[in-house]
Amino acid sequence: MGFSTSAVVVILTASIIYMAAMFYPLAEMTHRNVLEAEKSSNELWKEKLNTKITITTWASDGNITVYNNGSATLNSSKLNVIYNGNIVSSYPVYPGGVWPPETSINVTINGVNGDRVKIIASNGAADYTVRG
Repeated sequence: MGFSTSAVVVILTASIIYMAAMFYPLAEMTHRNVLEAEKSSNELWKEKLNTKITITTWASDGNITVYNNGSATLNSSKLNVIYNGNIVSSYPVYPGGVWPPETSINVTINGVNGDRVKIIASNGAADYTVRG
């Protein structure tokens, strides 16, 4: 009876050590992935917090002036425009391309007959206005 008890303790101890050796690399890899995802999320939030756009004017001809008063440089060609609840797929933006902080761009919506518009930057920062 003494040998079988010792054999069970050795087998049980070896099994626990083997399970720990299998579990640790998986837990470490998962923890590293979580930290990487958290870092990426924090960078996106920081970028969004540093981005602020404001619709300054909206003329009757459909010309909308949008001011970048944040500290992030944006890409004016990656804006989304929602006009009266519909996504506008084609609209000219001047100047196109790089949109540095403290500057304005002009977005023109043709066929204006409504009174609500929302401009959304590529990282989700947005401004909304109602004309009337």
